[in-house]
Amino acid sequence: MKKAFLVTTPFLLLVSLSACSSNDSASDSTAASNLTLNTEVPNAKVAAPVEISVTVGTDSSKDRVEEVALGSQVSVTLTNPNADDEFHLHGYDLTPGDTPKGEAAVITFTADTAGEFEIESHITEEVLVTISVK
Repeated sequence: MKKAFLVTTPFLLLVSLSACSSNDSASDSTAASNLTLNTEVPNAKVAAPVEISVTVGTDSSKDRVEEVALGSQVSVTLTNPNADDEFHLHGYDLTPGDTPKGEAAVITFTADTAGEFEIESHITEEVLVTISVK
């Protein structure tokens, strides 16, 4: 009996719906084919990509704080014009490796953890910038 119910229920629903619609079958099929599923989430915020540039000794500072939205794709370009260096982003544990004097190192990550994260020089142990993820 359950099988009969499952088979006849969609049929009855279809008959009921067609009884409520207009008699123009062409407009019915057009209306049905124009249906789309809205998958957008109302008020959803998509974080824009964030690019941060830091030059050691010029605009680096333990007091420099860059705020980024949680979920943002972040790219930090670090340059030390005076010496070879090695940079490290704490909390995300990212290090682009040894960076020759005057060349840029890039740390790219998704800011998927809230908090404050320092980027420091492993050579001088100076904090160059703090990334605040909110």
